[in-house]
Amino acid sequence: MSAASIPVTVVAGFLGAGKTTLLRNLLERCEGRRLAVIVNDFGELNIDAGMIAEQTEAVYSLENGCICCSVQDDLLAQLERLANMNPPLEQVVIECSGVSDPQRIVQTLGYPKLRKRLHLDAVLTVVDAARREPLEGEYARLERMQAAAADLLLLNKCDLLDAETLAAQRERFGRGARVLETIQAQIPDELLLGESSRKLRPHGQEGVDHGDLFESWNWQGDMTFDGARLKHWLETLPRGLLRLKGLVRLAGQDGALWLQYVGGRYQFRPATDAEAAQGARLVFIAEKGGQLRAELEAGLQSCFCSS
Repeated sequence: MSAASIPVTVVAGFLGAGKTTLLRNLLERCEGRRLAVIVNDFGELNIDAGMIAEQTEAVYSLENGCICCSVQDDLLAQLERLANMNPPLEQVVIECSGVSDPQRIVQTLGYPKLRKRLHLDAVLTVVDAARREPLEGEYARLERMQAAAADLLLLNKCDLLDAETLAAQRERFGRGARVLETIQAQIPDELLLGESSRKLRPHGQEGVDHGDLFESWNWQGDMTFDGARLKHWLETLPRGLLRLKGLVRLAGQDGALWLQYVGGRYQFRPATDAEAAQGARLVFIAEKGGQLRAELEAGLQSCFCSS
């Protein structure tokens, strides 16, 4: 079977929203993980790459243009090279310019040269919830496009807002995506990791206790799923479920499949023989307090094939 496809996480958001902070949070605890980061800071001097290059050598800079426009050919070439690295990468992260439309990058991943070796893991859009003056005109339209492309939308700098203003911002941006309220762009490791089960190196959370906000649990078994029932269940999952990922076996199909669900979008991909040998398993990540676990586990069981 062919080599495993590499998950690609796209980080988007307007200028100053906190994208580089999010990347630095990741890179501070990625020791031992084969991770590549592509940074695109709009302008002649690529400051963002310099800020994070001290923490990893696997930073690739696309300079002097917007990643979805003038340097798109460069992005394609860079991704093709990363896809062919040996030993293979575990994950690629692309930081869009603050003036980029992330949907253009998503389309690039569908090019024939790339789609068998790389796949979209998630689009994370960071929004500055504490911006004093709202954007106007084309800038406002671009911010809405960035938010609309998100699988997960990080409403950042929430510690600077009162409850009423925060609720208004959540309503403004959260109509089409799962929304996470963040401080210093801190989010649980599981939302950054793609399909890999390797844990990141712990670091200080600056007072942010993710255990108060999220809950995570695992399912493991040797059950085979009915494909039609499983797909229907995935299409009706509650908004409180942020992410679901793992290996499953569908009736009538040889081998195992990677199931990836994030922010309302799901996909299946063939697993390699080595991955399939690890057995069927799923990881759930949900908002805490919604009492979703029993509901989700019952729904999952309804998708099992009868013995």
